[in-house]
Amino acid sequence: MKFRTFIISLAVAAGLVLVLGVGLLGGLTLRNPLYLLDRGGQAVPQAVQFVPKQSVWMASVLVRPDRLAQLWDYLASPQQRHSLRLDRERLERAMLAQTGLTYVQDLLPWLGEEITVALVAADVDHDPSNGRTPGYLVALSCRDLAKAQATLELFWQNRALAGDPLTFEDVGGTRLIYGRPTAQATAAGLAKTALPPLATALVANRVLLVANDPAVLRQALTAAQSTGDNLKTDWRYKLALKTLSTPRVGLLAVNLPQMEAWLHPAGTGNARVSWSAEPSSLAWGLMSLTLQRQGVLAEAAWVTTPGHRLEAHQHPLREGYSLAHYLPGSLTLEAVGQSLAELAQQLQPWVQPWGGKDGAITFLAQAVDPRWGPGTARQMVDRVDHTYALGMDLAPTADASDWILASPAQPSVRPWIETLAQQTQTQGLGLGRLDILGYPTTVWTRLSLQPSRPGALQVQTEVTGLSTPVGADQILATAPELMEQALAVAPSPANLPPWTDLISVFPQAGDSYLHLNWPSLETYLNQHVPQFRLWDTVAQPALKHLQTLTLTSYGQTDQVHHAGLFIQLQNT
Repeated sequence: MKFRTFIISLAVAAGLVLVLGVGLLGGLTLRNPLYLLDRGGQAVPQAVQFVPKQSVWMASVLVRPDRLAQLWDYLASPQQRHSLRLDRERLERAMLAQTGLTYVQDLLPWLGEEITVALVAADVDHDPSNGRTPGYLVALSCRDLAKAQATLELFWQNRALAGDPLTFEDVGGTRLIYGRPTAQATAAGLAKTALPPLATALVANRVLLVANDPAVLRQALTAAQSTGDNLKTDWRYKLALKTLSTPRVGLLAVNLPQMEAWLHPAGTGNARVSWSAEPSSLAWGLMSLTLQRQGVLAEAAWVTTPGHRLEAHQHPLREGYSLAHYLPGSLTLEAVGQSLAELAQQLQPWVQPWGGKDGAITFLAQAVDPRWGPGTARQMVDRVDHTYALGMDLAPTADASDWILASPAQPSVRPWIETLAQQTQTQGLGLGRLDILGYPTTVWTRLSLQPSRPGALQVQTEVTGLSTPVGADQILATAPELMEQALAVAPSPANLPPWTDLISVFPQAGDSYLHLNWPSLETYLNQHVPQFRLWDTVAQPALKHLQTLTLTSYGQTDQVHHAGLFIQLQNT
């Protein structure tokens, strides 16, 4: 296994697996592991002082992995525990490959309550001409210095015996140890088969730093000694941290522009066209993760870029919440909120690394425009400036996804639908009327000729859209089945989709809610987002336990946008 693959495995496991509560490895039995639900772990990461403030991302796990594993086993059904143990064993083999170490024998005796992983730089030497070498930093807290030193010495002894020449370097009183391929091995073309590059430093007798390049350790040590150069002293981190609640078991920091550049490097053909030339107002975020019986609650604080100010507001969703009864509860994506424009803004920081600054609008356009023509999604966002219920069944292979939208028939909606009818007719779509469950419904259709038998053709009709008024509401859908499901359900709190019960896990009311069915979304992302595939492959032992994701927006101040994300896990 190449070191890049190994370190990505470690990073994904730390940033996703550990904080999701699956844990890495089985460990010592706790008398009552439920204390993590009430008290959480360590309050804040101590190693954050070694993380340069310009890092792409940082993930801190604030409790030992074996404690998380024990809690997960405690909450899981007896039938599931064997499978969980196998998943943890696979993660251990992936993470500790080529180290000769095991968690229980070598790490557990001295490991403290914190593991911090950071992508310090997308390219260590910042020279694209020689390829990209990401710089990764791992910080492990030590609760037993003597045992940590013994493990470190044994590790490097084994590396030396394996033929890895070691280098010792002093940086500000801290000893760095690292191995590099010999000149003879490089000349002979054997560098690819050599041991992966690794560098370590034991700092202040309490933190073991590990990196894939000594330059990363030098940068980490310099950042820790320079006020303002590390994340701990950065104004964004301090501002976001004081707005996030405790207890927690993890923190995740994301630099959105750097994350996007890392996933979509220049010259790879992944450039995206932006809807506007304006820079994104949200560029950096911090997430605090808390364990719950059903999964993990992440509360996020997205901080504005310098010079930008948000329009402060907090308008919890009251009216329009009942519109959710039009949604079947089984689609890939279902959302309720107060305007589609606000939904796009709220999704922006979550999807920017994968889809660019306008990724939310682009995603909506990919689902809506193929059926009703270019620009339809933009019109929809502009016109639905009031409460709504939106559902999408994201198809991984079909040309277009099915969706349904319900909203009050405000003055901005009905004229738009009339305009939409005129536009679609110019694109070759037919317009008709039919009755669905007693509701007069407008139907858009596309006619085509298909062979029925040798030498004969048959006219086929494809429904591309439907629209019907229901009292004071208006419903748009792309499939007759979705429209019929929406019209068949009486408007009652008892008929809301089951996922709305999860709203109670959030500590405060939100101004919108977005619910995602993870298995369906995962399939879609693997087909449409190439960068997602590596993460999905590496973290599959953990991601296969995900059931749903529910996102809400709490509102914002002039500097911070607040959001919540609940990750529902399958543990029964």
